[in-house]
Parts: sequence; structure tokens; C-alpha cells
Amino acid sequence: MRPLCIGRKNTFHRLINEAECYALLRETRWHGGAVHCPFCGSTDVSGPWSVPWVRDCHRYYCYGCRRRFSDRTGTVFEMAKLPLSAWFLIIYLAELGKTILEISREVPCRYDTAHRIVWLIREREISLEQGRKLSGIIEIDEIYQTAGHKGQAKGGGSQNLSRPPRRRGKKQGPGRGSAQKDSPVIEGMVSRDGQTVIEVADDVTRQTLEPIFEKRVKKGSAIYSDTASCYNFLEEAGYHHETVNHSKREYVRGDVHENRPESLWMLWLLFILPFRGVAQSNLPKYAKVLQFRRIHRNLNAYERVTLVVNSIVEKAQEQILKILSYFSPALENPYVIYHI
Repeated sequence: MRPLCIGRKNTFHRLINEAECYALLRETRWHGGAVHCPFCGSTDVSGPWSVPWVRDCHRYYCYGCRRRFSDRTGTVFEMAKLPLSAWFLIIYLAELGKTILEISREVPCRYDTAHRIVWLIREREISLEQGRKLSGIIEIDEIYQTAGHKGQAKGGGSQNLSRPPRRRGKKQGPGRGSAQKDSPVIEGMVSRDGQTVIEVADDVTRQTLEPIFEKRVKKGSAIYSDTASCYNFLEEAGYHHETVNHSKREYVRGDVHENRPESLWMLWLLFILPFRGVAQSNLPKYAKVLQFRRIHRNLNAYERVTLVVNSIVEKAQEQILKILSYFSPALENPYVIYHI
């Protein structure tokens, strides 16, 4: 009997075929099959022709600026030595939550290569989540994640560092966790329509949390939390704030509860566990990666790959147009000297 997954386009089978990977790149880059020049934007192009050394990649010629380009021109794949299928496989494994060491063994490739590609993908996911803002009814809760400073100065000691060297097993001391105690705060905000925002803060003081809420939560929204004193400023800051008292075994009062962010922390622990310790400098990035996956939880890993690749292609086109707009005055008047 023929397997059910064979024949479906939105599965990983397409990512291990070089020709299918280039077809996916063309579908993502040339929407509707309309090829346009990445340099001048003209649609007056001829082609496609096959690249002799990469037969699955198509070449084109632009009659507007008289330049040649290919499917990879202007993207992160342009000068890469790895096959396109290896790129897509690395992205796919990263979306499945594999660590960089596991990815470098599976592809296989060098650890540095896998690290560069994975963080390129994570940076695109982070950029897609930077402008998200919640409104309506929002449930909030916090958790404290153990995360120190990795690395040390050459030869040891602290002479080349702007901070004391890392101490393993550092005691947190009394009170709530903070970045100074190697236990930063992770603030989870979940709206009733399923939108999620995860932010990392140094501590739970008003001076730290209020700018985060102003940036991520619309004024006038209803915020539900527990009775932690760090949220007492919300009513004064312009939000409708209601609480549930866990010390009195009150977890739900009518429509007021914070079950959504509390269930988010189990997903966070499962997400962060394979990385076996994260530096404080990278903790906000990992929080945004989980936020991206939580927002797009209805997509499978293959569909998230296409979403990330589409974002990479769009960013590359924006950068090319920005560079051309900068040099367009020089092209019109070649006698003017421009300083870069």
C-alpha cells in the first residue's frame, strides 16, 4: 500500500529533494510566477535557463538594467556552498527544536555552519515577533529562569571582562529572582484570542515592568494576574486589573483566571531543556523563538519553514531596494561624489 504522506506537498519529503527545494524557493520568491529583477524591479526579463553547475537553479536576464540574476541572487543562499536542500533541512530540524549539535550531526556539516544558519533563522523569527501588541483580556504570570554569564577572559580571571567571572552554583539569596542573582524574570502575557508575548526582564520592579507593559499591552486592556505585589501598579498605569488569590486556593473567580500563562511555562521548560543552559544575553532571543512557535502552533514544521524562507526573501528584496535608492542619485548624476 502506498504511504499516505507520499504525494503531499507540505511534508518534509520535499525538503530532501534539491529540485523541489528550488521549486519551493521560486514559489516563495516569484509570487504567481511573475519573475522580476532583484536589482531594478523590472519584469522585462527573459529566461529561465539552467545554471550549468546547479541545473535545478534558474537564470534570468533583465532588459531593464542588463544584468543577469538567478533564483538565489540577493538572498542568503547566493554565495553559499551548501546545497539548498541542506539549508532547508537545517531550517526544518531547527523548527523541530533540535539543538545545533544535533543538527550538525544529522546534515552533516560543521558546527559553525549549523550555528550560523540556525541563528540566521532565529533572528528572522525574532524580527517577526518584535512588533506584537496585545489587547482585550490578557492573562499574565511570571517565572524565574536560571541563566548566568557564559564565557571567561583569555587566561581566566576578570581582567578582560566588564563583569565578574561566572560562578557556578551561585546562591540566589532571599527575595525574588533577578538578573543580578542569575535568575532573570520571564514575563508571559496571553490574550484570550490566543496571542502570546514572552518578555525577559532583569527584575520585577515597577521601573522594569511598566515599560514592558506599555510596549506590549494596549492601554485600557483588562489584565488578570495573581496577587503578586509587583503588579499593583497596573491599575494606576491605565489598565483594568483583577486578581485571583492562590494563597486562599482561589484559582478561578467567574471569568478571572490566569490558566493560560501558567500552562505556558510547561511548554517553556520543555523548550529550553534540550539546550542545557542558556546565557543571559541569549535568553530574550530564545523567549521570542518560543513566542513565534506558540503563535504559529497550528502550522507544522514544513509550513513554518516556508514562512521563514518567505521572510528571508522579503528582507533581501527590501535591502536591495534600499541600496539602490541610496545610489540612484549617483546614477542620475555621476559627477557628484557621495561619501559612504
